[in-house]
Amino acid sequence: FLFFFGKDFQKFSVYRDDELPSEMESEPSSGGVLRRNRRLAPSRYYPYGTREKSARKEEIREEVIRLGVEISLCVVESMFLLCDDVRTMLWFCFKCWRDQHRSPNPVLERLLRVMHFVYLRDIKPKKGVFKNYGNSAQWSLITWEEFDNGIMVMDRLVMALRRKGKTYDDRLLLSGIGSYKQEVLKSLVDKLRSAKHVSEASGFARETIESKIFDLWKSVFDEEAKEATETLQAIRNGVINDLFKPISGKPQHRAIRALHPHSTYILGIEFVKQHLKEEVVQLGFELSLLVAESMVLLGDDIRSVLWFCFKLWRNATKNRDSESPVVGRLLCVMHYVYSQHSKPNNNGGRIYDKNEGNSVQWELIKTTLKDLSAGYRDLDSLFSVLRGEEEECCSVGLVLPYRIEEAVNKVDDKLSYAKEIANGFARESNIMELWKSIFDKDTEEAWRVKVKMGGILSDLFNPLLEDTEKD
Repeated sequence: FLFFFGKDFQKFSVYRDDELPSEMESEPSSGGVLRRNRRLAPSRYYPYGTREKSARKEEIREEVIRLGVEISLCVVESMFLLCDDVRTMLWFCFKCWRDQHRSPNPVLERLLRVMHFVYLRDIKPKKGVFKNYGNSAQWSLITWEEFDNGIMVMDRLVMALRRKGKTYDDRLLLSGIGSYKQEVLKSLVDKLRSAKHVSEASGFARETIESKIFDLWKSVFDEEAKEATETLQAIRNGVINDLFKPISGKPQHRAIRALHPHSTYILGIEFVKQHLKEEVVQLGFELSLLVAESMVLLGDDIRSVLWFCFKLWRNATKNRDSESPVVGRLLCVMHYVYSQHSKPNNNGGRIYDKNEGNSVQWELIKTTLKDLSAGYRDLDSLFSVLRGEEEECCSVGLVLPYRIEEAVNKVDDKLSYAKEIANGFARESNIMELWKSIFDKDTEEAWRVKVKMGGILSDLFNPLLEDTEKD
């Protein structure tokens, strides 16, 4: 087995009670078996989920509302920075609104209302003139790419949370929110802070404006907040006329005309793919630990161990690629546990130890086969989607992690009844490293070859054939 993993995998071994390594000494043990010590916490949103999941979704909505207020404040502060030249400021507002315009769009409609409110109340009354030949002295402080990213990601967040009838992954949304705050908002706020004295001298009062903006954003997820009614459309047309009439028919600001829209990474297709790849690694790790724990529970009878492995392998590969990297890792984990815990000595005897070929725990473990098999099949499907081997998009792939996690938790619940017997398995970093390499293209073909060359299938299942012949 070390042929597959190298010398580092020697650390994944069995310890006696008096030989526990220092990092595991706090974990009591009665059987000298490594321990799986954490159940996957349910943290996904599902349309038919529990009240707890609904509450979590509401918390995400509240966070998105706060982010909407923050990006609006950044736009407003930029308006005050640019108001030394009204032409520059209005073309900036037009760029924020028009470049990503899609009707109806709750994010852009709120930005439009915010810009209109600030322009009419705080900037237009000053009757600013075109200075510096139509260029604001503060234009160099505006990083358009970050505004473009900020508005685009807000649109993706809001539309994902307003959409009904589909499954949304909370962890994907939270990951997107974290990236948005760190990579977009923080950068915008830091740059605007460097010119805070200019914007405040021009009349920017964050606290006063923030309360007005919040009232507008807090309705972004309300069902009755319809942006396309005739009354609101008339109001919207009036807002557009008030805000952009001064630059209507005028040459576009040269620097703004040179700006090009682009697609942001956050919550885009590549972002989703990376998130799902991390899910494959984590869920593959969890499934591997459950398989190992099941084998240990069956350890009083070796034939039961091997039948469990055979049935799981057969079911997991049904209508799937039997040589896929997912199946390869399943086989390698089973082979390791069998070699280290169960493989009999070459004494010519039969391959079961007692109970006439039936493990005491067989009735329990056989109830896990359906969920483990389904978990591995779904994991292999998700892997194939991410490698482009199946004609499914990532939006379909978002459903699969939920199903796999559900299978993991079902099996974990069943095995919990026998945890005093097996003690479970530790969350060994070596198994995690095994799964981390699953998307490494350089090693994919090597995996297929190694599984064949290592004779894993022969080593695991030939004893069953030989024992059947003896019968």
